[in-house]
Amino acid sequence: MNSALKWKLGFAFLLVFVAGGTTGAFFGFHHIRHHVILGPPKSGEVGDRMREHLRRSLDLTPEQETKIGPIVEATSAKLEAIRLETAERVRLVMEESKKDVAPLLTPEQQKKLDKLESQHRKMMLQHGFGPHHDHKPPPPAP
Repeated sequence: MNSALKWKLGFAFLLVFVAGGTTGAFFGFHHIRHHVILGPPKSGEVGDRMREHLRRSLDLTPEQETKIGPIVEATSAKLEAIRLETAERVRLVMEESKKDVAPLLTPEQQKKLDKLESQHRKMMLQHGFGPHHDHKPPPPAP
């Protein structure tokens, strides 16, 4: 094997490696963006995502989309009510747990626990959960 052929083969392997790395980075970023950064659908997005998924997956006609729209809206409203109810139940359980744990901690640990709770609250707000006193299910769809 001559020197020029070795260089060409080395360059080809390098090119394939870089192409694979670029492809992996692209799909990894896409996955992280949609599943980690954006997280689950926020309040009000479920119906839109459901409608779009059905439209694309089932090749719905405009007439079918019109007929399915109210069903998707009603389902979305029910899911939103469940989501808010569940969030409130989780909040109450976590609050009770904190009350039980806090007396067992040192003052420094209690400060850390408060900080953790504050970070969690911010994360919940980013995912569409408002303050607990605002958790009222939306009115049912007509």
